[in-house]
Amino acid sequence: DYSAKHFNSVKEHKERKHEAVSYPCDQCDYIADSPWHLKTHKGKKHEGVLFTCDQCDFVATRSDSLKKHKENKHESVRHPCDQCEFITSRSVDLKKHKENKHEGARYPCNQCDYIA
Repeated sequence: DYSAKHFNSVKEHKERKHEAVSYPCDQCDYIADSPWHLKTHKGKKHEGVLFTCDQCDFVATRSDSLKKHKENKHESVRHPCDQCEFITSRSVDLKKHKENKHEGARYPCNQCDYIA
């Protein structure tokens, strides 16, 4: 069960799951289900700037991705929820979890059980 707090999330959910909206890559056969996923794909697969991890073989196209990788894989940073058993290695995921699971949902999808 996924839920989000913003109305735009319902719009994106409907496009991806019920309307089959797609965003093809103009450089390969990849087809994304959102503009953000297409942008992420292009950054990872087709743009030349690379940031390499000094502790493993991980390579990122953005410095913040390398930073997140190091925190998640090498520094064992943990962010526990103070309201349930949820634990994540990313603070942004903890924030989203709290908003989605503990602060209430506002916008249900009228075609399935999805709640935003």
